[in-house]
Amino acid sequence: MPSDAEMTNYDPIAERFIEHAGREDSWNNLYERPNTIARLPALEGKDVLDLGCSTGFFTEYALGKGVKSVTSVDASQKLVDKLAGRIKDKRLTTHCADIGQPMPFLKSDFYDVIICSLVMDYIKDWQPMMAEFHRVLKKGGRVVIATGHPFASYLYLSRQNRVESYFAFKMIEDTWAVRSQKPFKTHYYIRPLHEVLRPMIQSKFKIISIDEPLPDERCKEISPETYEDLMERPSFLFIVLEK
Repeated sequence: MPSDAEMTNYDPIAERFIEHAGREDSWNNLYERPNTIARLPALEGKDVLDLGCSTGFFTEYALGKGVKSVTSVDASQKLVDKLAGRIKDKRLTTHCADIGQPMPFLKSDFYDVIICSLVMDYIKDWQPMMAEFHRVLKKGGRVVIATGHPFASYLYLSRQNRVESYFAFKMIEDTWAVRSQKPFKTHYYIRPLHEVLRPMIQSKFKIISIDEPLPDERCKEISPETYEDLMERPSFLFIVLEK
């Protein structure tokens, strides 16, 4: 039976996902990325860990802010290779690895900031991951997390009669398609809010903030339909933790 990392790996859809996330009117660009950036501390001179680096957006953003180093990790070898091929910077180190497992190649007490953007939904058990975050982060360092909002997942899937209960905790198969783009399948976990928060509450981290931000005027200007949707229901949760 395939492992979670094999089921959720983006290797088969790397090209299409890069196109999908890079669109000006994608929810990544209109909502998730600006709200993650708004929660990051100053990055200049810092050592940053981009976990689940995906397209490399936050890696590139951090390098542009004068970081000391960026370590970028993703389970997709294709995405890691594309990132390493696109950005030639001695401050960047890349690894292909399952972030749901221990990562001995990461130094303990080394990173000032961990960025974990829209990757935790691909991992079932968050407690070991929280422990690994805590191990590699410096004292006073912060983890900035963007993850799927449980209620948004429930609304989306229940409208399609694909889930009967908000309290479901399971992996689902989903199909994403935008306009002329060829549809592609993804697998990820849905879980209720208490399953999102419990591993963080039980970790050694201090919870700094848990936010459900509203869309901004740029979102309204570029995609009024997305703006109206996000004004009525949540999409992602943004969580900041501190060691």
